Amino acid sequence: MTIGPAAGSSGLAATRAFLRAPSALAAALALGVLLGLALIAPALWGAIAAKGSIMRSGESPSLEHLLGTDRLGRDLLSRTAVATRLSLSLAIAATAIAGLLGVPFGISLALAGARVRNAGLRLIDVLLGFPGILLAIFVTAIIGPSVHGAVIAIGVAFSPEFARLASTLALSVGGRDYIAAARVLGVGRTRLLRRYVLPNIAETLIIAVFSTTASALIAVSSLSFLGLGVQPPQFDWGRMLVEGVESFYATPVAALAPASLIAATGLALGFFGEALARAMNPLLWSRSGPELRPGAAPDHTMPVPGGVAAAAGEPLLHVDGLRVTYPSPHGAVAAVADVSFAVGAGEIVGIVGESGSGKSQTALAIARLVAYPGRVEARALRLSGTDLLGPATIALDRFLGRSLALVFQDPMSSLNPTLSIGTQVAEPAVVHQRLARADALRRAAQRMGEVHIPRPEERLRQYPHEFSGGMQQRVMIAMGLMNDPALIIADEPTTALDVTIQAQVIDVLREVNQRRGTAILLISHNIGVIAEICSRVLVMYAGRIVEDSSLTQLLDHPAHSYTRALMASVPDLATDRAQPLATIDGRPPEPSALPEGCAFAPRCPVAEERCRYRPPPLAVLSPGHLAACWLAPPE
Repeated sequence: MTIGPAAGSSGLAATRAFLRAPSALAAALALGVLLGLALIAPALWGAIAAKGSIMRSGESPSLEHLLGTDRLGRDLLSRTAVATRLSLSLAIAATAIAGLLGVPFGISLALAGARVRNAGLRLIDVLLGFPGILLAIFVTAIIGPSVHGAVIAIGVAFSPEFARLASTLALSVGGRDYIAAARVLGVGRTRLLRRYVLPNIAETLIIAVFSTTASALIAVSSLSFLGLGVQPPQFDWGRMLVEGVESFYATPVAALAPASLIAATGLALGFFGEALARAMNPLLWSRSGPELRPGAAPDHTMPVPGGVAAAAGEPLLHVDGLRVTYPSPHGAVAAVADVSFAVGAGEIVGIVGESGSGKSQTALAIARLVAYPGRVEARALRLSGTDLLGPATIALDRFLGRSLALVFQDPMSSLNPTLSIGTQVAEPAVVHQRLARADALRRAAQRMGEVHIPRPEERLRQYPHEFSGGMQQRVMIAMGLMNDPALIIADEPTTALDVTIQAQVIDVLREVNQRRGTAILLISHNIGVIAEICSRVLVMYAGRIVEDSSLTQLLDHPAHSYTRALMASVPDLATDRAQPLATIDGRPPEPSALPEGCAFAPRCPVAEERCRYRPPPLAVLSPGHLAACWLAPPE
């Protein structure tokens, strides 16, 4: 196995990611200078820093003494430089103690049983109830004022913070399927911690280590300032600060010099930690093409070359050459590639395909909800003639809020459990139409009645947990109708519901379309659901449309092998129950590892040689019927 090029490209991506972080280069240079001072300053200027003359006490800055002298006549510049080693060493040592005590303890709690975990978390809560510096003073009072006492005190005082962070992060990944699979395989707790948990929380821990080092530097300096840390004749920046404050009005630079270095070092550690954490996760920060700033919105400003101007009388929704990509260490990976379709006013169009086929990503791209670092490109993407590819503006947000509604597959996660149904349903009208709350609630009750929610005025005061799954989905539809949208995108709205409730939700969508003329883009993995309501169907596979047809043509003459396989996998009343249910062998390909030819060829029972090496274009088979298949039968 060759890993050289991949490792090199990953290392280059990590370096670029580090350098793109805010103030990363400045922080690296600052820490480099500080580390250099820590290494060489004691040897070069140690003697000068210790030599004093009472005759030169408290001198102002001069060419001979650039920062002046302290009250004992010692050169402040050399003392500040020499104190760098002890100051940084104590901060790093305290952070190491805190991490070694807190991180294993916190992660162990996440992997322990419920009783042990709860007891440990309560102990952490109690320790966090005391300010760190007070806990450090308490520990120092027991150990005694000294350098070692200060380091141990700060390390013990900061360890609960590490424990809390580590336990929270470990618990966040502890419920993942890969952890459960590792447990089933018999992976021991130590290996589980080292191979499965730590790598998934390392990025946040890196930031915590550097920020804690900065806090430890301040804490150690504070103990020295209080006389509980470094004792004469040793000196760190905190000890120098004590001596400088005593003569602040005579020689203020004696206090300002160490204070400035403490502050600058803390900032440098924070920025460096953020940059290093970014470099450890280049998947989020490396990308091909023009740079996208961290925290910026996804790029919607890059139309694909070759587009044409919108023609008069264009459809309600016009999608041409839509492409959604995500960065990876080896280049952009396309979740959606060259998707084109249109939805007319009042039309119901279905998008069907297995999980991972790009259906939801297409919907999110239309709604401008593709999360960073995703990138959306298209030759054209328009809703009611409005370009959706431009930069985010208040006007565009208001347009989408009033013209487009989304209904997601899990209403319980979409509804806020702490707000009443009335507040949530009325909110779109309050935000986008500036309706008074009373007027918005009256409209909310009307919309809930339209989707057949009984006693809507009473149920406005209830909360999501008081509604069944089917009723929650109706609430989502009512919420979408508040601003009379031209288009509703329903993304798997019936997936989590039983068959009877599925039929009721489909009936509600059909009524909305017939009564209001609202266009609907219905997304589902079940072609049977699509056939209940849609007049036209788009079949997606591996991020591409493989068949575009009217429902009648699709049911009578399915052209693509994947479409036929999907239809065969849906049982009906005529299905022989003595036979096993039909399935599609294999799994959809990963977006980063698409086959050279037709993406469905490895699973297709009738694939030919050309199918494996030549990607078929989406070709017209008959008016209104397109398919991307070399073996599509003629009509």
